[in-house]
Amino acid sequence: MLSKVNSFYILIGILFITLLTVNNRYFKGSNAFLGVTYAKKYQINSEKSATIINTYVVPGQTVAFGEILVELKSPELELEIIKLEKEIENLTSEKNEKQKLLESELQLLDSKKRILSNEVDNEIEKIDLKITRNRTLSKIFTTADTATNSLSDLNLEKQSLMDQSDLQLEAIDIQIMDLKQDHRFDQSQIQANIDLIQQELQWRLEEQNKLNKYALFDGVVDDVHVKPGEQVDSFTSLLSINPIHSTTVVGFLVGSKDRSRQLGDLVDIQSLEQGNIKLKGKIIGFGSITELPEILQKSTAVKAFGLEVFIEINEENNLPIGEKVMIK
Repeated sequence: MLSKVNSFYILIGILFITLLTVNNRYFKGSNAFLGVTYAKKYQINSEKSATIINTYVVPGQTVAFGEILVELKSPELELEIIKLEKEIENLTSEKNEKQKLLESELQLLDSKKRILSNEVDNEIEKIDLKITRNRTLSKIFTTADTATNSLSDLNLEKQSLMDQSDLQLEAIDIQIMDLKQDHRFDQSQIQANIDLIQQELQWRLEEQNKLNKYALFDGVVDDVHVKPGEQVDSFTSLLSINPIHSTTVVGFLVGSKDRSRQLGDLVDIQSLEQGNIKLKGKIIGFGSITELPEILQKSTAVKAFGLEVFIEINEENNLPIGEKVMIK
């Protein structure tokens, strides 16, 4: 009986010394406090109403960057794309038809110019023949004054015809210039519409490419909210995913722990389970006095409370989610 009592006191002594050692090593004079590691849960949503074609992951599955998670199809988006493509096709066809119409009208005006020039040339040729004939006849049958008057009339007629021809040709050239100018304006308007629709089409095609959801980082699937064949509305949550490693530490200042810490202060963080894992963190916020997580509660009926301290850590770390850590 005495031996059992001695053993009990020896055990109590060992535990007391152990507690003193831990306290002296980790907490005494350092204002150290405990915390738990967390990771931000990322929700992956559907940007448009769509149909779930397939899901490729299940809760708890580890995924790598770029791995496909969910395959979707949007009939509404496909209809918009077809409509935009048809509008571009119609406008392009209209542009081509107007180009062909312009070319036909220009050819017609060129033909009109050639016909007019030929007609004038023929009339001038007739007048020249008259002038030649009159000159010949005037030498034989008429006086010099009569011949001179006749030739003068013919030359005036010839000049008038040439002037009239120049005016008509100039009018046709002006008509051609107006046609080309109007055509350029019409074509620029059509092309502007095509460019706008093509830009919208590009946006829709990019939306279509973004319908399928891929892992944007290495992580662990937290939950999948949809199943194949299901219709979902815009902004419906499809699944949630956690990073593999912790991104945040929430510490708890209990009792009379140092409350002088400020935003931006750097702290040292060390895993209580794996003492070799150490890293730096930065205080990014303070919360409220709240009940400590179960993992930090002592095995008594009395619940402990502390001031929340939010600490940002580099995602490139080896701390698992939910790890107990010491913060100095």
